[in-house]
Amino acid sequence: MGPRYYRSVTDKVAVHHDEQLARRGLEAWFADRGLADPRVTLLPGPQLTGYSHETIIFDVASDGVTQRLVARVEPQDVALFPDPDLRLEYRLLEAIADEPIPLPKLHGCESSPEYLGCPFYVMQYVDGLVPPDAYPLTGWLLDASAEEREQIWWSGLTALARPHLVDWEAKELEFVNGERTLGLSGELDYWGRYVDFVGRPIAPSAERAWTYLAAERPTGTPVTLCWGDARLGNQMFADGHCLALLDWEMACLSDPIQDLAWFVHFDDLFSDGLNTARLDGIPSRDETIARYEDLTGFETKHFDYYELFAAFRFVVILQRLGNLQVGQGSLPPDSTFPIDNFASQYLERILNEKGIP
Repeated sequence: MGPRYYRSVTDKVAVHHDEQLARRGLEAWFADRGLADPRVTLLPGPQLTGYSHETIIFDVASDGVTQRLVARVEPQDVALFPDPDLRLEYRLLEAIADEPIPLPKLHGCESSPEYLGCPFYVMQYVDGLVPPDAYPLTGWLLDASAEEREQIWWSGLTALARPHLVDWEAKELEFVNGERTLGLSGELDYWGRYVDFVGRPIAPSAERAWTYLAAERPTGTPVTLCWGDARLGNQMFADGHCLALLDWEMACLSDPIQDLAWFVHFDDLFSDGLNTARLDGIPSRDETIARYEDLTGFETKHFDYYELFAAFRFVVILQRLGNLQVGQGSLPPDSTFPIDNFASQYLERILNEKGIP
């Protein structure tokens, strides 16, 4: 189906580890876990990069057997989110490993900084294709047939819905929220604090959206396990089927419609938001919402609210990313990108179309 595409818009180069030190650290970790004379070879990919978790793809050989694995490593110097806790993410993945959710097999989590200088966990490598976020403009999904795109979309939506059906109370997943209140109120509290973490001023469209979101919060909404970063660019596919849901650092216990809205918003943002036609074969918004309701039984009457919430969240995340790039010199000090970019401009369009002052 063509070359692999790994990078997302939030996966920018920011090297934190020396490759030789990373290789030796992993070899020491495997040796301490009982693997005889492990030999690690780092492989091409998005490794040693990123403002979210770093990703290292590697082979480890021992006693004539070679495994291809992936290490997810906490960022050391800069982070996209406050207080990243990769061990919490691993605990969640471990707790839902027996659910019908497409996930890589887990191989262990390390809390000590002894090996790579910070916590990390190791999981099985999944051989598949990840769409770039800008798939209407580039990549293998652009080159696929309309029929293939439709199959990929529906498979991705089905996989997205599966965490929402987990009995999170029976699995005692309250730890996912940390100190946050369960549900939408906890999410709004978190993103209010995230704005403080990013620092004001934020984009004028984001301020408008935040005022509306705080004032018009729906009540009585359900609480489920939400994947958090639920987008096609965080899913791995082969032969039209979703093999894995990736990147769980935004997981929470909240209204599942926020996942659905995030999924739809990213498709809109990287097509309509970039003045590009949606790809043929990608089902419509109404078809997607109807299929989701059939899959889960959840009502989607607050979809418009969560669509705005999705747009707001991505704008402030992109501002944090832009601030980091300015700080590291990859953007000039006077760059306006952090608060004036395609996402903030698209949010302004959404607000105007909805008649929100």
